[in-house]
This record gives sequence, structure tokens and C-alpha cells, in this order.
Amino acid sequence: NLKMKAMHFLDQALWSSHHQRSMLFAVVSCRMVKLTLSHGFNYYSASAMSALAFTFTAVLRKYTEGYNLGKLARALNKSSKNGDNIALVTIMVSVFKEPIQAMLPTILENYKTALKGGRMTTACTNSMCYVIRAFFSGSSLTSLNKDMVIFCRQMSRHNQIRPHLCLIPVFNAIANLSGESKNGFCDNVQGYEDNEKNLSKAFEKKDISRCDIIITIQIVENFIFRRIDLAGKIVRQYQGLLDLHGGVQMRFISIYRIFYSGLVAFHCFRVTQEQYWLDRGREAIKDLQTWTNECKWNFENKMLLLNAEYYFSVGDFDKATEGYHLSITSARNHRFVCEEAIANELGAYFQLERGRVDLSMCFMKQAIECYQSWGALKKAEILKHII
Repeated sequence: NLKMKAMHFLDQALWSSHHQRSMLFAVVSCRMVKLTLSHGFNYYSASAMSALAFTFTAVLRKYTEGYNLGKLARALNKSSKNGDNIALVTIMVSVFKEPIQAMLPTILENYKTALKGGRMTTACTNSMCYVIRAFFSGSSLTSLNKDMVIFCRQMSRHNQIRPHLCLIPVFNAIANLSGESKNGFCDNVQGYEDNEKNLSKAFEKKDISRCDIIITIQIVENFIFRRIDLAGKIVRQYQGLLDLHGGVQMRFISIYRIFYSGLVAFHCFRVTQEQYWLDRGREAIKDLQTWTNECKWNFENKMLLLNAEYYFSVGDFDKATEGYHLSITSARNHRFVCEEAIANELGAYFQLERGRVDLSMCFMKQAIECYQSWGALKKAEILKHII
């Protein structure tokens, strides 16, 4: 009985510290697993294992150990209540080992299960996770926009404001990329359609996760539309802050902030020759190389593209040429059509810089096709005018 009371208390502290991004999360998870090993398996043990899995991944950066612990937690779990937390945590851990696209049906199933059971907070959290992963993995923007309208209406109906606010920048980005109308806003988030106001309020509430989503989407959108000066200002203003205040959580969105910030950095270095930008780009390569070693499917094409941009920046044009081709091939093989589009477009600018106009146009035509396949029709139209 004393052990169960202790585990119950620690379980409450565990998920509270997780939501607060506190390092206490790691300490509590270790203590719960130690109690399990000393006194045997109980109702809370699977929850403890999933938390330790996240600790290994986010704090220790031991991705294989974290992934294996996550699988063990899922196998041990017998509680639907704990299962919600375990499912969310293992989804975060699995991105470093499993193809993102293969995880999307599981997240949708978790959403439907929680929705059927009346657990609306869990359902809306899963739908938010689904949208963000689907957007970055290259799912059709048209289909995703329709799904988001349904998700956001449910969030509004059940007063789930925070996940709704987290999806507003994604809505804005899809509308701007595709040219579709912004029709997913409901009454309870009116006034937050503007990303800047949404970001300001997120900082006021110290909601770092929402800040990270908004900032990352702004970097991505400005980079894709070649507003590099603005993207660079956002990177310089917020990157260090988010790295400092991210807490225990290595968020999924952080992967893409690091990747796109690296692309921005190399462009800015070529323009300014400022060492800060070269160092920032190299740090992004280092992170992507580490993750590529863990999951080639999710990260190889990103690492190759950053390498190509690096070689372009330092004048090693032969390696840059090879890097663009390898990145395009990897993105195509691993079904990241949005990143295949970006790699083709950057390859086009690289060849144009070298005076190879015909080859540049070949890259650009491929970029247009990929953007159209993704659903970024407005972006594709802009590139058509360049040709």
C-alpha cells in the first residue's frame, strides 16, 4: 500500500512536471522505475517506463535506449488512462526511429479512441500532433486543410483553446502556400489569427511549446517565400531563447526549427560573410547528422541539403552539386515531397549562381512540380514567373 501511494504521488508529479517542461520529470521517472525494479510491476510502472523513455531521448539523447523503453512501456500498459500519456510520449520518442509518415495513422487512431471515450483534451492533443507532423512530412495541403477544419471545430466546441491556438500558424501557412481561404477560425480564438499577437500571448503565458510552433512556422514560411532577411531576423531573435528555455522537452517542432534555421543561416552567410551564420549552419548539420545516424528515413535528405548549402557557401561547388542531387533523391525516396521541392529550388539557385541557366531551369521545373504535388499552388505560381 505504501508503495502504491508513493507511485500514485510520483505519477501525478511526473505528468505535471512534463507539462511544465521541468527537469524534475527526469528525476521522478528514474525514481518510479527504481521503485518498480525494487518492489515489482504495478499499475503505474508502464507510465514510469514511458517517462524514462522520453528522458533517455530528450535529456540524454540516447535514442535507441529511449525507443526500446518506449516499446516496453506500450507492451506493459494495461490502463486506458495511462495509455493516453504513454501514447503521446512514445510518439515523441519514435520520431527518431520510425518513418514520420508511418506514425500518422497511429496518431489518428489514438485521436479517434480518445474522442470515442470522451477524453477531449487527449483527442485534441493528438489531432494537433497529427496536423503538425502531416504538414512537415509533406501530406497534401488540400486534404490537411479539410482535416484541420474538422479538428478545430471540435476544439472550439469543447473549449480546447490551446491546441486551437497552436494550429493557427499552420492554418495561416497552408492558406499562404496554397492560396486557399483561412476558414478554420472559430469564435473562441477570434483576435488570434495574427501570428504576432498569438506569439506575444504565448510568451506572456510562458507557453514555450506554442512559441516554438509559431516561430518555426514563421521561419519556414518566410524561407519558402524567399523572405530571407525576415527569416534571419526571427532566427537571430529567438533561436537562442528557445534553446535556453526549452526545458526537458526535445519537441518535434524543434527538429524543423533547427533544419530551416540552418538553411537560413547558410544563405545569410553567403550574403554577409558573418561568422555567426556559418557557425549556426554548422550546428544544424551536426544535429541532423546525429539524427540521420538514428533514422535515415526521416533525416537523411535534410542533412544532405544542409551539407550542399554549406559547400555552396564555402565555394566547394563539386561537393555542393553532388549534395543537391543526393538530397533530392533521398527526399523523393523517403516521400518528403515538400523537401524535394525545396532541394530542387535551392539547387536551381545554386546552378544559376554558377551561370548554368539551362540546368537551373531544369531544377526549377522539378521544384514547381513538387510544390504543385504538395498543394503549394501559390508558391508554384511564383516560381513559374521566374521561368
